[in-house]
Amino acid sequence: MCSVLWVGDIAQLTHPHMDALSVVLAAIGLIGLLYGVSTVFSGQTVAAVVTLIIGLVALAVFVMRQRRIPEPFLNLEPFGNRAFVLGVLLVIAALMTVFSMNILLPLFMESALGFSPLQAALTLLPACIVSCVLSPVAGKVFDRFGVGWLVSVGMAVIACFVLALSFTGGSTTSVRIVLLYAPAIAGCACVMGPAQSYALSSLDRRLYPHGVTIVSTTFQIAGCVGSSVFVGILSAVSVAREASGQSAAAGAAAGFDVACRVAFVVDVLGFLAALALARVEAKSRAAACAHADASAAHESGHDAEPSLADAMKRDVYAVTAADSAYDALVVMVRNGTTGIPVLDEHHHAVGFVTDGDIMRTLVGDTNDKVSMSYVYALWVQGDKFAQRVADLRQVNVMEICTHRVVTVAANATIDRVCEMLAGNRVKKLPVTGGSDGKQVVGVISRSDLMRYMVTSVAPVGE
Repeated sequence: MCSVLWVGDIAQLTHPHMDALSVVLAAIGLIGLLYGVSTVFSGQTVAAVVTLIIGLVALAVFVMRQRRIPEPFLNLEPFGNRAFVLGVLLVIAALMTVFSMNILLPLFMESALGFSPLQAALTLLPACIVSCVLSPVAGKVFDRFGVGWLVSVGMAVIACFVLALSFTGGSTTSVRIVLLYAPAIAGCACVMGPAQSYALSSLDRRLYPHGVTIVSTTFQIAGCVGSSVFVGILSAVSVAREASGQSAAAGAAAGFDVACRVAFVVDVLGFLAALALARVEAKSRAAACAHADASAAHESGHDAEPSLADAMKRDVYAVTAADSAYDALVVMVRNGTTGIPVLDEHHHAVGFVTDGDIMRTLVGDTNDKVSMSYVYALWVQGDKFAQRVADLRQVNVMEICTHRVVTVAANATIDRVCEMLAGNRVKKLPVTGGSDGKQVVGVISRSDLMRYMVTSVAPVGE
């Protein structure tokens, strides 16, 4: 309810057709897959296999149908992007392990070690705190250094400590479990967010909704399949050990050890996917550098495709994240511009504020298309308008600006800039470059491009 009242809708609304048959196929496929996996260890082998086959056939038909119908229920094009696929595989590996461990560890502690439910819960609490603390840190590391080495280290840490958990045996302490499980959770924090972000950022903008849907569905499937498989392994081994004459506690301990070792294999596969993603990222950076070098070489020879450097404005009018909405208004009015970037201490863009944001704040309206008539109606009231302008000093610019800033690299070509302006439905883009490639070094707008194009064929002096 709160989101309906206060969160604005920035997406372009469409009216796609819901393909009923695709919905049915997806439901049958996912239910069959999850039910089959969850019952395969319960002794109902025939029912599990039949259900799995039905689910897999339904999913195969679903995939074929999505490729053939003009308006698919789920666009599967993201799976043609290698970076996206590898990122999804990493999410699956990490989530299968960690989500399952949140179930396996309490079972192990209560069945094999004799912990009470409260003791088991308190043993898991430090790892949860580690996850909360490290997740935003991992995001900042990802922004600064990229995804490759971060997810590789994260998957290696998960694999090592999950393997170490498999050697705890039937007698260990709560402290030892914390020391082994908390690093695994820390590794998961280094994998989940960065892998998901990189996977989605590698897609074209039109595929974002479908990529998000795929990732969200992957979360559910990985959690359900992982917990079903590993809990099933623990139960099967435990029953087999008890049948051979061992105690229930010894059987639970043995089942936990085997489940952890299977999880270790899954994590090793995830580590290989992380290394592959690191190579994809390295190739992408190398290609970007080569493109930049080629652009520079062409510029020097005056026979190249026109670059952004020829058209952009190098005078960057901006405010900092600590400035107020009033400061942003003053900068825009003094420099005759309709939008400016918001910069942090490293000169990186952390927001973009427009005259429309200022207008909405002045009139107290969240409508995306505030009319100047509203502003005029406020202006003619004299003192009230002056007070509203003065009140802007109390509003931090980060409260009203757009946080997800679309930027373009300084070495981009004119055609790429045009694509980004059209694809993102914006009129102006901050241009990035500098020592780390992320500093704002200029601004490019539609009017700048039009002026550049016109003067290239009809110079103003002619």
